[in-house]
Amino acid sequence: MLLLLLGFAFSEEIRWAQALKLLREKSYDSIIYLYEVKKSEGAYIQSKLFQNPTLSVNYTGLNFGKNIIYDTGNTLFSIRVDQPIELGNKRNYRKLSALHQLKATEYQREDLLRNLGLGLTSVYFQALSDNAYLEYLQQDLADFRKILKIQEEKQKLGFLSLIDFMKLQLYESDLENMLTQARATYKKDLKELSFYLGGGEYEPAKVEEKPKDVKLEELIEKAIQKRESIKALQEQIRSVDYQIRLLKAYRIPDISVGVEYDAFGVKYKPGVGFGFSLNLPIFDIKQGDLLTALATKQQLLMTLKKEEASIRKDISIAFEDYESSKRVYYSYLEKKNLMDDLLERVKKAYLLGGISTLDFLDTLRTYRAFMYAFLQARYQYIQSYYRLKILAGESYED
Repeated sequence: MLLLLLGFAFSEEIRWAQALKLLREKSYDSIIYLYEVKKSEGAYIQSKLFQNPTLSVNYTGLNFGKNIIYDTGNTLFSIRVDQPIELGNKRNYRKLSALHQLKATEYQREDLLRNLGLGLTSVYFQALSDNAYLEYLQQDLADFRKILKIQEEKQKLGFLSLIDFMKLQLYESDLENMLTQARATYKKDLKELSFYLGGGEYEPAKVEEKPKDVKLEELIEKAIQKRESIKALQEQIRSVDYQIRLLKAYRIPDISVGVEYDAFGVKYKPGVGFGFSLNLPIFDIKQGDLLTALATKQQLLMTLKKEEASIRKDISIAFEDYESSKRVYYSYLEKKNLMDDLLERVKKAYLLGGISTLDFLDTLRTYRAFMYAFLQARYQYIQSYYRLKILAGESYED
């Protein structure tokens, strides 16, 4: 037991809710996708800005002579400022399209966190299962060594054959090897958990909560209403709708309004004027871009239908997994007391000489295999419950 404690002495125990919180704050993928949100924020800010005005300055009337430049007196000096102005509500459509794309990106990040939560569920509960089996093997080895010590005294006194005693020693060696392998497996689990949580040394805390009864149709209905992947697609469709309006608005020409100051002639008499220019939407009115946007909208609508169908399928499969793992676990649970009682009876009978060494060791192997399956079934049952909750669209920290 001391070796076990030393091996994981520097690991911090972390509860399930804490692990999910760290997943959001520190996981690599979460931080990477946060910059996608920042990029969408930048696009939204950019969409709200007005176009810059243009300043132009002109001076004419200079002549070049021999080694000199001189003013002819017949000059023109002008300063002009032009401001492009979009008509047809283009800027507003562009801004709204970017706003809904920003919301879609935020939902996509939440959906990414939910998918990461599914992966964390497998890692977290597998680590719990492997740790429980490791603790069982540690205790099993300690109990076996007590029996081995008693049998060693019997062998010295001639009440146990050397062959039987060697069989017991070989079994002890097998247990030690299995314990070493189980410890290595658990360390691998912790490395995987650490990777999911963005680094650090963590151990999963035991989960004592008993899963609650769930209904398939309620889970599907809740998922359709709450899943971020659905909301992200809906926001993308809204964004494309405004993009389509923007592209159609390019049929309306934009203008550029200018104010000009001029000084001209021999006496540089000043004058102030204004003007405007108009781009004529004759050849390019974004026909190709509009066709692309319309196709994108239909594609998104079909993707939305596919996502809803995928959610129904995934939850139905996860529900079946949950129900089957529940039946398997309770099947093992019903036999647990029977197996515990059998083991104790066999130990007592062996120490009293009522059964052979082979029968005793065979019982120990059978019980160990049972305990491995029992622990796997228990944590698979709990894991399938939490996986179902995450797929159903519940807050991934619930």
